Amino acid sequence: MRRIALVCALVAAGCAGTRTSVVDPVNPSNFYESETVLDSIWAHPIPTSIKAQGQLSMDTPIHSGTVVADISHRRGDSLLMAFTVRGLGIKVGQALITQDSIFFYDRLKQSLHTAGSNHPALPAIFTVQDAIEKLLGLVRPTHQPHMQLEQRQDRLVLTDTLQNRSYTVDPSLWRIIHVEQRDSTDTLTESLHFSEFFTVGETQFPRRVIYRGPASDINAILHYRSIQINEPIVSMALDLPDKVSRISLPER
Repeated sequence: MRRIALVCALVAAGCAGTRTSVVDPVNPSNFYESETVLDSIWAHPIPTSIKAQGQLSMDTPIHSGTVVADISHRRGDSLLMAFTVRGLGIKVGQALITQDSIFFYDRLKQSLHTAGSNHPALPAIFTVQDAIEKLLGLVRPTHQPHMQLEQRQDRLVLTDTLQNRSYTVDPSLWRIIHVEQRDSTDTLTESLHFSEFFTVGETQFPRRVIYRGPASDINAILHYRSIQINEPIVSMALDLPDKVSRISLPER
């Protein structure tokens, strides 16, 4: 199976205290507190919808490949993706993801594949509960007394010691650029990386989103060609023919 090459920075964090603060050793005037950092992250508004096109590469237990994906998503609602072959413009399928289900229409085989929304073939960046936050690099940690803060060169690292989750923050953007989830043995189970930020309207979004899920053996890279936010989305339905066979996706 062809593997996707992923470039993910590994971060760890830890320092004592419930309202931790750090001083930049290079520039001592830069003084940060965890609450201030979190407030700055939360200051970025979450769009109500996204329309985007990008190159999507996925490597999962049941599928590997690269396609051009047209994405439509309303926050907290369904997510619709249409797939075409790179360079050829041939439509090969569509995927509709809801709160509890996945529907994938294979246009070439004229078949509709169905599964639950927790299916192993689905990278976590597409689960609709928080898809827009993950797709646009707007992950927002909650204010917690067990959140710790550490300075690492020109980056800040917030660590949720209770959830064993770390967030690397770029203070020049006040945006999270890396998220890591680890288990009780400190083994990496899931990570997100956001890079190549560019401006849409008054907000910056990552051009590249990398998802890595070692625990589920799922990897994905999404490289955007274009992003539109807060645009009305008229339809979130699959374009199915009159007769199509239905097939349940295998778990593995």
